[in-house]
Amino acid sequence: MSQSNPNSSYKIWEPLLLAFCLSIGMFIGYDLFEDKSDLILFDSAETNKALGIGRIEEILRVIENSYVDDLESDQMVENAITHLVSKLDPHSHYINAQEFEDYNQKMSGVYQGIGVESKFINDTLFVCYSEGETENSGNGLKAGDRIMVINQDTITGESKNMNDVLRLLKGIESGSCDLEIIRSKKRLSLSIPLKEQSNSSADLNYVIENQVGVIRISRFSANTYDQFFKSLEAIGQKLNREDFDLIIDLRNNPGGYVPQTLRILSQLFSKKNLLLSFTEGENRKRKNYKSTGRNYYNIGQIVVLINENSASASEIIAGAIQDWDRGVVVGKSSYGKGLVQELFPLKNGGAIRLTIARYGTPSGRFIQKPYTVNDEKKMVEDSIFKTKKLGRRIKNNNGISPDIEVEPMISYDSEIADFVISKILPFHQPIPFTKLVDSNFDIKTELNLKIYSSVEELDFVRRELIYAWYGPLKYYQFINSVDPTFAKASEIILSKDALGYLASKEN
Repeated sequence: MSQSNPNSSYKIWEPLLLAFCLSIGMFIGYDLFEDKSDLILFDSAETNKALGIGRIEEILRVIENSYVDDLESDQMVENAITHLVSKLDPHSHYINAQEFEDYNQKMSGVYQGIGVESKFINDTLFVCYSEGETENSGNGLKAGDRIMVINQDTITGESKNMNDVLRLLKGIESGSCDLEIIRSKKRLSLSIPLKEQSNSSADLNYVIENQVGVIRISRFSANTYDQFFKSLEAIGQKLNREDFDLIIDLRNNPGGYVPQTLRILSQLFSKKNLLLSFTEGENRKRKNYKSTGRNYYNIGQIVVLINENSASASEIIAGAIQDWDRGVVVGKSSYGKGLVQELFPLKNGGAIRLTIARYGTPSGRFIQKPYTVNDEKKMVEDSIFKTKKLGRRIKNNNGISPDIEVEPMISYDSEIADFVISKILPFHQPIPFTKLVDSNFDIKTELNLKIYSSVEELDFVRRELIYAWYGPLKYYQFINSVDPTFAKASEIILSKDALGYLASKEN
């Protein structure tokens, strides 16, 4: 979420406002498994007096009545809140009403849309991928189309952005939207039905070899567990069995809803009441989260993939798998975000996203990276812990260190991606998939490329075309086929002795 920068005139408030906000953490409760209803903070006069609310109101009135320039009162208050909450830690922050609405829609996992992925490049909205193109659902849009008008509103121009597009789509009540697009050099008019779309978070799955499934989890939103379970079902059907090994890809997963994480972990541990994670804070009692013992598939060996962008809920999964020696963690050290946040809705439609506890892994380690110079009390970087089954030594803090470290492949180049979307897709018919994935195929000559010529650059072009023309799953499979981290994961899981591999590393 973007945050407003506080006006420098408000810096005089900082000591008072910081003390006020610190008091919030002592005042409100939390529960990882429950959504909060509208929470109105500081209703009572006694509470207001105790927390110094009167002094804050006094400062606001003085500034509003005496400041040299005209001020927007609402914006002034929002700037103050943003500033004071941001000073607590790197992850607590104020969310304004529009951001909160967007956040809730994103995390709900469902939304009304037209079945495309799009991106502004310069001042034009390009279709990057269309479900209709690869699934023959007939929405009429193709990768490379330029959307110029939505329901008579022009959306091109330097001042336009994706928020403008989302607001237009939210305002549509007829069940369809009228578009004007440019395809190649032709201007076309289309009427596209709005349909309920699901945010993809855990529905990319496929099988490799015999008895091995692969699931990518890109975030943890409200429907991630449901998608994960459907992916397990799909793998079981493809393999025609209910027992199989599993590679879980958490690379670049920023986290999300912790309850979804714990439900997924319960499908990976067959025993009941195994500690999966716990939370505690300075003024919070420890709360343990345990396995349910109600798993529906017999998952054998597990390999978890992480990288430096795997954070929060992703680290809960990786930490539990590692601490119980349930599987092998492969990749690069994770981000190191071990703080529990809770959203507290406010009267104005916004919310405070407040850190209220730390989470720990089953072995007892906290993996939050230190973010203040005086954080040694809560986190000791050199503490050594041991895994539950093999007794392997694992370090505390600074994220989850993988059992097997692998240097990652660079998988994205925004400049080349923009070139493909704006300069190739609008003017070229899809290249057959079998040719596109063939390393001997001369893609440079085929596309008459002049600015990109190295093997690495041409490989980026190839990947972006696979995504645009053949969709996320084909793209993901192709990326994995040339990725060293995935190759190591496959080697370990196909050895049929992942725990033996770990044990041998300790000797």
